[in-house]
Amino acid sequence: MSRKFLVALVLAVLILSPIGYLLYGYSKYDVSVNPDKPAPEHTYIVLRFPSGQYAVFTLPQYVNLTMRGFRIPEGTKGYAINVTGYITGIPEVDVNMTMNAPYQRFTIVLGDPSVKVCSSNPEEFTGSCSDRTAAVAEMSAFTATLFKRYYYVEALKNRMDEASARQYAYEETMKRHDTRYLSFMTKTSLGLGRIGNKDHLAVVLLGPAEGAEVNRVIVPRPGLIVLEGKSDGALRAEVVLIEKIMQFKWPTENQTTTSG
Repeated sequence: MSRKFLVALVLAVLILSPIGYLLYGYSKYDVSVNPDKPAPEHTYIVLRFPSGQYAVFTLPQYVNLTMRGFRIPEGTKGYAINVTGYITGIPEVDVNMTMNAPYQRFTIVLGDPSVKVCSSNPEEFTGSCSDRTAAVAEMSAFTATLFKRYYYVEALKNRMDEASARQYAYEETMKRHDTRYLSFMTKTSLGLGRIGNKDHLAVVLLGPAEGAEVNRVIVPRPGLIVLEGKSDGALRAEVVLIEKIMQFKWPTENQTTTSG
């Protein structure tokens, strides 16, 4: 075997191995965000009233209300949303475990790169730019609020005063916050588990621009939660649903209101 051949072989391995690794991760993306196996799911009904307020009901609660004569006010939008968990098999437990766990970093995957046109040419976007923007903003703020708790407690333990502790928590959270679009590399990172793991929370939003065909919240594995909506309005409702499942309360100055 000639020296030139050996050099060429080594170079080929060095070049092709990383490419093969990336392609392998990319090929695992679909099963990462949508495991091809059965799992328990619970159905919720989320209503958005003309006032902008939301109400969340389990399916049995909603059926009982309608049987007792409840009628949806004119102009109300309703979303039937399934919640599926692949960790414990109890969807609500999986949502709470995933969102409440301590992480080193968190990433919000905003969706397809076409979402970028919302800031320049919103009429070119497949879906509703206003609803997608609201869903992203709410989910980002919600996740950051949960994330900040650990650094706030840490600061208090280090005997910082209230204002300093809050500032410290904010700064530490922002250093660990990332946003991405659903590019080749993002899909590869999800497929390889480089994001969406016990150290790095990933929240993925999939709407009509990404070809979503159902309304559902999925927890495929620890550190990964996927919101999929047939409309961007459904994505916004799914954020509210997660908040409701976790019994999360915004400060009174926040405009999001849920009930039910």
